[in-house]
Amino acid sequence: MTSVTTAALSDSLPSSVPKLEATGLNWAIFLVRFRDAVDAKGFWGHFDGTTPVPSLSEHPISAETMAKTQWEKDERSAKSLLTQKLPDSTLMRIHMKVTVQERWEAVVKEYMEKGAYVQTDMRTKFLASRCPERGNVQDFLDKLRMKREELVQVEVDIDVKDYLSIIISSLPVSLSSFASAQLAAARMFAPTKTIEPDVLLSLLMEEADQTKSQSAQSARRRVS
Repeated sequence: MTSVTTAALSDSLPSSVPKLEATGLNWAIFLVRFRDAVDAKGFWGHFDGTTPVPSLSEHPISAETMAKTQWEKDERSAKSLLTQKLPDSTLMRIHMKVTVQERWEAVVKEYMEKGAYVQTDMRTKFLASRCPERGNVQDFLDKLRMKREELVQVEVDIDVKDYLSIIISSLPVSLSSFASAQLAAARMFAPTKTIEPDVLLSLLMEEADQTKSQSAQSARRRVS
Protein backbone atom coordinates (compact mmCIF):
# COMPACT_ATOMS: atom_id res chain seq x y z
CA MET A 1 0.00 0.00 0.00
CA THR A 2 2.83 2.38 0.89
CA SER A 3 4.68 1.75 -2.38
CA VAL A 4 1.50 2.41 -4.37
CA THR A 5 0.95 5.68 -2.50
CA THR A 6 4.57 6.74 -3.03
CA ALA A 7 4.35 6.00 -6.75
CA ALA A 8 1.14 7.99 -7.03
CA LEU A 9 2.73 10.98 -5.31
CA SER A 10 5.80 10.88 -7.54
CA ASP A 11 3.64 10.80 -10.66
CA SER A 12 1.37 13.70 -9.74
CA LEU A 13 1.86 17.43 -9.29
CA PRO A 14 0.41 19.51 -6.45
CA SER A 15 -2.59 21.71 -7.11
CA SER A 16 -0.35 24.77 -6.59
CA VAL A 17 1.04 24.15 -10.09
CA PRO A 18 -1.51 25.67 -12.49
CA LYS A 19 -2.37 24.20 -15.85
CA LEU A 20 -0.57 26.16 -18.56
CA GLU A 21 -2.97 28.39 -20.47
CA ALA A 22 -2.82 28.14 -24.25
CA THR A 23 -2.47 31.93 -24.45
CA GLY A 24 0.66 31.82 -22.32
CA LEU A 25 -0.61 34.50 -19.94
CA ASN A 26 0.29 32.37 -16.91
CA TRP A 27 3.59 31.12 -18.35
CA ALA A 28 5.71 32.97 -15.77
CA ILE A 29 4.04 31.53 -12.68
CA PHE A 30 3.65 28.13 -14.35
CA LEU A 31 7.38 27.99 -15.11
CA VAL A 32 8.40 28.77 -11.53
CA ARG A 33 5.95 26.42 -9.84
CA PHE A 34 6.31 23.60 -12.34
CA ARG A 35 10.10 23.60 -12.16
CA ASP A 36 10.13 23.74 -8.35
CA ALA A 37 7.63 20.86 -8.11
CA VAL A 38 9.46 18.69 -10.64
CA ASP A 39 12.83 19.49 -9.06
CA ALA A 40 11.47 18.47 -5.65
CA LYS A 41 10.58 15.07 -7.11
CA GLY A 42 14.10 14.68 -8.48
CA PHE A 43 13.15 14.63 -12.17
CA TRP A 44 14.32 18.03 -13.42
CA GLY A 45 17.48 16.53 -14.90
CA HIS A 46 15.30 14.77 -17.46
CA PHE A 47 13.95 18.16 -18.58
CA ASP A 48 17.23 20.08 -18.87
CA GLY A 49 19.36 17.14 -20.02
CA THR A 50 21.60 16.94 -16.96
CA THR A 51 20.41 13.39 -16.27
CA PRO A 52 21.16 11.65 -19.59
CA VAL A 53 20.26 8.04 -20.28
CA PRO A 54 22.94 5.78 -18.79
CA SER A 55 25.12 4.08 -21.39
CA LEU A 56 25.67 0.34 -21.42
CA SER A 57 29.00 -1.33 -21.98
CA GLU A 58 29.42 -4.07 -24.59
CA HIS A 59 28.71 -6.63 -21.90
CA PRO A 60 26.57 -4.71 -19.40
CA ILE A 61 26.75 -5.67 -15.79
CA SER A 62 23.72 -5.82 -13.54
CA ALA A 63 24.30 -2.34 -12.07
CA GLU A 64 24.33 -0.76 -15.56
CA THR A 65 21.12 -2.52 -16.56
CA MET A 66 19.41 -1.48 -13.33
CA ALA A 67 20.53 2.12 -13.79
CA LYS A 68 19.09 2.27 -17.29
CA THR A 69 15.85 0.62 -16.19
CA GLN A 70 15.47 3.19 -13.40
CA TRP A 71 16.22 6.04 -15.82
CA GLU A 72 13.53 4.80 -18.20
CA LYS A 73 11.06 4.59 -15.32
CA ASP A 74 11.91 8.14 -14.22
CA GLU A 75 11.63 9.33 -17.81
CA ARG A 76 8.09 7.99 -18.01
CA SER A 77 7.23 9.71 -14.73
CA ALA A 78 8.69 12.99 -16.01
CA LYS A 79 6.61 12.72 -19.20
CA SER A 80 3.51 12.16 -17.12
CA LEU A 81 4.22 15.25 -15.00
CA LEU A 82 4.58 17.43 -18.09
CA THR A 83 1.48 16.01 -19.77
CA GLN A 84 -0.70 16.77 -16.73
CA LYS A 85 -0.29 20.54 -17.01
CA LEU A 86 -0.21 21.26 -20.75
CA PRO A 87 -3.13 22.51 -22.84
CA ASP A 88 -4.35 19.92 -25.36
CA SER A 89 -3.21 22.03 -28.32
CA THR A 90 0.39 22.09 -27.09
CA LEU A 91 0.36 18.44 -26.10
CA MET A 92 -0.68 17.40 -29.60
CA ARG A 93 2.21 19.39 -31.08
CA ILE A 94 4.89 17.76 -28.94
CA HIS A 95 3.69 14.22 -28.20
CA MET A 96 5.64 12.69 -31.11
CA LYS A 97 8.94 13.87 -29.64
CA VAL A 98 10.74 10.99 -27.96
CA THR A 99 12.36 12.42 -24.84
CA VAL A 100 11.15 14.70 -22.07
CA GLN A 101 13.99 17.09 -22.86
CA GLU A 102 12.85 17.41 -26.49
CA ARG A 103 9.25 17.96 -25.40
CA TRP A 104 10.22 20.56 -22.81
CA GLU A 105 12.45 22.45 -25.25
CA ALA A 106 9.50 22.62 -27.67
CA VAL A 107 7.21 23.93 -24.92
CA VAL A 108 9.72 26.59 -23.88
CA LYS A 109 10.25 27.66 -27.50
CA GLU A 110 6.51 27.96 -28.13
CA TYR A 111 5.79 30.02 -25.04
CA MET A 112 8.88 32.18 -25.22
CA GLU A 113 7.85 33.10 -28.77
CA LYS A 114 4.56 34.28 -27.32
CA GLY A 115 6.58 36.38 -24.89
CA ALA A 116 6.38 39.70 -26.74
CA TYR A 117 2.59 39.68 -26.68
CA VAL A 118 2.47 38.38 -23.12
CA GLN A 119 4.91 41.05 -21.91
CA THR A 120 2.92 43.87 -23.51
CA ASP A 121 -0.39 42.57 -22.22
CA MET A 122 0.85 42.02 -18.67
CA ARG A 123 2.56 45.41 -18.52
CA THR A 124 -0.57 47.18 -19.78
CA LYS A 125 -2.76 45.45 -17.20
CA PHE A 126 -0.26 46.18 -14.44
CA LEU A 127 -0.11 49.88 -15.29
CA ALA A 128 -3.92 49.99 -15.26
CA SER A 129 -4.23 48.35 -11.83
CA ARG A 130 -6.74 50.07 -9.59
CA CYS A 131 -8.10 49.13 -6.20
CA PRO A 132 -11.85 49.81 -5.85
CA GLU A 133 -12.71 52.50 -3.28
CA ARG A 134 -14.39 49.92 -1.07
CA GLY A 135 -12.19 47.00 -2.11
CA ASN A 136 -9.97 44.84 0.10
CA VAL A 137 -6.75 46.86 0.09
CA GLN A 138 -4.57 44.16 1.67
CA ASP A 139 -5.68 41.60 -0.90
CA PHE A 140 -5.19 44.06 -3.74
CA LEU A 141 -1.66 45.00 -2.64
CA ASP A 142 -0.71 41.34 -2.22
CA LYS A 143 -1.85 40.67 -5.78
CA LEU A 144 -0.03 43.77 -7.04
CA ARG A 145 3.22 42.50 -5.49
CA MET A 146 2.70 39.06 -7.01
CA LYS A 147 1.96 40.56 -10.42
CA ARG A 148 5.22 42.48 -10.33
CA GLU A 149 7.07 39.25 -9.53
CA GLU A 150 5.39 37.62 -12.52
CA LEU A 151 6.52 40.51 -14.71
CA VAL A 152 10.10 40.01 -13.56
CA GLN A 153 9.87 36.33 -14.55
CA VAL A 154 8.91 37.28 -18.12
CA GLU A 155 11.63 39.96 -18.18
CA VAL A 156 9.28 42.95 -18.01
CA ASP A 157 11.15 45.52 -15.98
CA ILE A 158 9.20 47.86 -13.72
CA ASP A 159 11.78 50.06 -12.03
CA VAL A 160 11.38 51.29 -8.46
CA LYS A 161 10.25 54.79 -9.46
CA ASP A 162 7.52 53.47 -11.75
CA TYR A 163 6.48 50.83 -9.22
CA LEU A 164 6.03 53.43 -6.49
CA SER A 165 4.04 55.59 -8.88
CA ILE A 166 1.77 52.66 -9.78
CA ILE A 167 1.23 51.80 -6.10
CA ILE A 168 0.14 55.36 -5.28
CA SER A 169 -2.04 55.85 -8.37
CA SER A 170 -3.77 52.50 -7.90
CA LEU A 171 -4.98 53.25 -4.37
CA PRO A 172 -8.30 54.66 -3.22
CA VAL A 173 -8.08 58.36 -2.37
CA SER A 174 -8.18 57.55 1.34
CA LEU A 175 -4.83 55.74 1.11
CA SER A 176 -3.26 57.54 -1.82
CA SER A 177 -2.65 60.64 0.31
CA PHE A 178 -1.06 58.50 3.03
CA ALA A 179 1.25 56.85 0.49
CA SER A 180 2.25 60.21 -1.01
CA ALA A 181 3.07 61.51 2.48
CA GLN A 182 5.32 58.50 3.14
CA LEU A 183 7.13 59.08 -0.14
CA ALA A 184 7.56 62.78 0.59
CA ALA A 185 8.97 62.02 4.04
CA ALA A 186 11.43 59.55 2.54
CA ARG A 187 12.61 62.15 0.04
CA MET A 188 13.32 64.56 2.88
CA PHE A 189 14.83 62.27 5.48
CA ALA A 190 15.89 58.92 3.98
CA PRO A 191 19.54 58.59 2.86
CA THR A 192 18.37 57.09 -0.44
CA LYS A 193 15.77 59.87 -0.91
CA THR A 194 13.12 57.24 -1.60
CA ILE A 195 11.30 54.37 0.08
CA GLU A 196 11.51 50.70 -0.82
CA PRO A 197 8.28 49.51 -2.46
CA ASP A 198 7.96 46.55 -0.09
CA VAL A 199 8.30 48.90 2.88
CA LEU A 200 5.60 51.16 1.47
CA LEU A 201 3.34 48.18 0.83
CA SER A 202 3.76 47.04 4.44
CA LEU A 203 2.95 50.53 5.75
CA LEU A 204 -0.11 50.72 3.52
CA MET A 205 -1.37 47.35 4.71
CA GLU A 206 -0.96 48.42 8.33
CA GLU A 207 -2.74 51.70 7.65
CA ALA A 208 -5.57 49.93 5.84
CA ASP A 209 -5.94 47.49 8.72
CA GLN A 210 -6.06 50.30 11.28
CA THR A 211 -8.61 52.21 9.20
CA LYS A 212 -10.76 49.11 8.94
CA SER A 213 -10.58 48.53 12.69
CA GLN A 214 -11.50 52.15 13.42
CA SER A 215 -14.45 51.96 11.04
CA ALA A 216 -15.67 48.79 12.70
CA GLN A 217 -15.40 50.37 16.16
CA SER A 218 -17.31 53.45 14.99
CA ALA A 219 -20.04 51.26 13.54
CA ARG A 220 -20.39 49.33 16.79
CA ARG A 221 -20.63 52.57 18.77
CA ARG A 222 -23.36 53.85 16.47
CA VAL A 223 -25.36 50.63 16.90
CA SER A 224 -24.98 50.67 20.69
